Amino acid sequence: MKGNFAQIAVELPVEGSFSYAIPAALKAEARLGMRVLVPFGKRVITGYVTAITDEPGVKNVKEIMDVLDPEPLFDEKRLKFFRWMSDYYFAPQGETLSLIHPPFASIKSRRFLTLTEAGAQALEKKDGLSGDILKAAEKGVSLGALLRRLGSRPVHAAVTRLIKDGLLLDEVRLKSGGSARVERFAEAVNRKETETLPDFKNAPLQARVYEHIRDKGGASLAALRQEFGAVDGAVKRLAAMGLVNVMNRPRQRDPFSDVVPRPSNHEPNAEQMAAISAIADALRKDAFSPFLLYGVTGSGKTLVYLRAIEEAVTAGKKAIFLVPEIALTSWPAAYLSEMFPGRVALNHSGLSEGERFDEWQRIVKGKADIVVGARSALFSPLKGLGLVIVDEEHETSYKQEDGVRYNARDAALMLGKYLGITVVLGSATPSMESFYNAKTGKFTPLTLKKRVEERAMPVVELMDMRGRRKEVVSEKLRAMMDETLTAKDQALLFLNRRGFSSSIICKDCGYSFGCQNCSVTLTLHKRPAPGMLRCHYCDMTAALPDSCPKCKGLNLTEPGMGTEKIEEEVAAVFPGAAVVRMDRDTTSKKGAVKNIISAVEEKRADVLIGTQMVSKGHHFPGIVLVGIISGDTSLNIPDFRGAERTFHLVTQAAGRAGRGELPGRVVIQTLSPDHYVFKNAVTHDYDGFYEDEIALRKEVFYPPFSRLAAIRVEGAKEDVVMRAAFDIKTNSEILLKRHAGDIIVLGPAPALISKVKGRFRWQLLVKGGSKDIRGMHAFVSRLKSAFDSKKHGGVTMTVDMDPISVV
Repeated sequence: MKGNFAQIAVELPVEGSFSYAIPAALKAEARLGMRVLVPFGKRVITGYVTAITDEPGVKNVKEIMDVLDPEPLFDEKRLKFFRWMSDYYFAPQGETLSLIHPPFASIKSRRFLTLTEAGAQALEKKDGLSGDILKAAEKGVSLGALLRRLGSRPVHAAVTRLIKDGLLLDEVRLKSGGSARVERFAEAVNRKETETLPDFKNAPLQARVYEHIRDKGGASLAALRQEFGAVDGAVKRLAAMGLVNVMNRPRQRDPFSDVVPRPSNHEPNAEQMAAISAIADALRKDAFSPFLLYGVTGSGKTLVYLRAIEEAVTAGKKAIFLVPEIALTSWPAAYLSEMFPGRVALNHSGLSEGERFDEWQRIVKGKADIVVGARSALFSPLKGLGLVIVDEEHETSYKQEDGVRYNARDAALMLGKYLGITVVLGSATPSMESFYNAKTGKFTPLTLKKRVEERAMPVVELMDMRGRRKEVVSEKLRAMMDETLTAKDQALLFLNRRGFSSSIICKDCGYSFGCQNCSVTLTLHKRPAPGMLRCHYCDMTAALPDSCPKCKGLNLTEPGMGTEKIEEEVAAVFPGAAVVRMDRDTTSKKGAVKNIISAVEEKRADVLIGTQMVSKGHHFPGIVLVGIISGDTSLNIPDFRGAERTFHLVTQAAGRAGRGELPGRVVIQTLSPDHYVFKNAVTHDYDGFYEDEIALRKEVFYPPFSRLAAIRVEGAKEDVVMRAAFDIKTNSEILLKRHAGDIIVLGPAPALISKVKGRFRWQLLVKGGSKDIRGMHAFVSRLKSAFDSKKHGGVTMTVDMDPISVV
């Protein structure tokens, strides 16, 4: 017999689950995996049923208020996966489970304040904070909005006092985002053949509208207006005569409106066929099968993915296709919507709330076989999942940097392990960890050594920029661009820094324009005019200065460079060239990415300038020249992944050249031409780079030979943050005396960017042996449990397992 109680994980930063009674009315609906609405303290929030029990284990349990979905969102296997995520990434279970749906789909309560009759009478009599609160509550205000409006004043205490005095009414109101969109729809009433129609002699519009509705089986009022003009009156009269029924009907919002289905008519070559066959064999085994598809740029990994998905769907299984950036979802969506019309769903934060809600509903209701999206799409509740593809698996954007700090690549592998399914990681420049796992037998390697149609790899040249610091685009690259544009071919210029200049400095006194909230300089953006200074961390902006605020001097200079400066220089040197720029600043609006890609594909653009967004996965057959403006940008960051990151960026950007009929050429401008990163990039030798890099990693005990955990402490006062960091270090030294294992704790030290959004940051780095993950995890867990935020004045401590960066 089904139990009377449920264990509920709530969507709050609290550990564990809580017991609730299942009311008789919800006995049939309350099952494992269901979202429910529960009271929690004075609030009402979303929770997730993680178990049904006979006994609550505690006294005075509250009842579940409602069940939110018709079907469970997860089963026992997926619950085990989410529990692993919660444990491994040190995240509350409820917050981890919330990844399964769009964030706005959660239902939460909020405190809403309104005036009582006595409060309305006291409105003019009260002043100060109490008066401000009463004025805000005159038309009703949420407590959250009140806190934002009145800043750091003691709002909570004042509100409590006003409620106690009978001047304010405190209500709990439910708030959620995401709902079905409806449209007015007219359909013809079924009539017997013997019934005669009314005489429409004097109403020709009614006659035409009725015939259209009858012949089409129904039509929306919006479609009728588009066809016939103002029809509302005619439809109303047809309804009054009993000829049509008018109703509200759900209307699907279409995120595919900008996606043009694209056929994939290529036949696989021998290497591709071998990879497809290996994946197809794994799909038939119904067991965890991890693959690394390692193929040079332009080798046709996409075709392997498409055929693998085709094999999965043919076998009655479903698939998730992950890409590292939202901008890259359009090309798999185009190919897959041609192959599986109406069965592909998009799931990413670039969709509107309505579009994302509708797509999520399609997934939940089983109307999609394939989900395409960025990292969060991994958690889509697809039933019958058989295949997960992680394209460009090396990309750092698969790592979530706040909330649940998961890596979608690693989580995909663990999901595959729990569900017993096939997982394919793909890249031309695999991460060190993935390539190591392939070499040691944890992954099955699939290799594509040649470009499709035997096309040649681009010729790569190094341009030594030492002593040429004033040159942005070298003479050599400029001459090659002139040759390319004269031949009516296209060029791509890559610089992984947006804006015009990385800072503004006064040459008279040395003053630099820094952010008030972060320990970084403000970046100069000249577009849109009149331009501004912007912080890329907290988004603070300031007007362009006319003079130095310190010495009042006018000698301001703009050192450094960004994509805007490159765009300006190219436009000056090649005034007849059509130049487009692709970075976060130019792609923030919906449809912007599609417009830029279309301009390049249709050769309406001669030069494409961009950040890392242009280096990932795009196929531009017309680009024959790639110029990498500054190959050293990420190499000089004091991080153990600096060389790996640089090799990825340079190789991927170079790989955009020569993907069409014409051979490609690449120029890498660098201040470190003798570095092994660039020597291997010139010869397209990933294996050579791997051997150089893996030797260094082993020597200094970094991944893949160790696991890392970054412990970060943040707070408003630097001295308090520093003391908290040293207390953690002291605790670690005590724990290490009792811990038998190869664990090292480095630090504490200020983070490279020591202040972000007004909060100071210090960190420690824990290193543990890759073969003793449990021991290291237990050690970090004890450190976390011992930390008391209240003792340290509200300083927060977060743990980032497998950090993508240690700076």
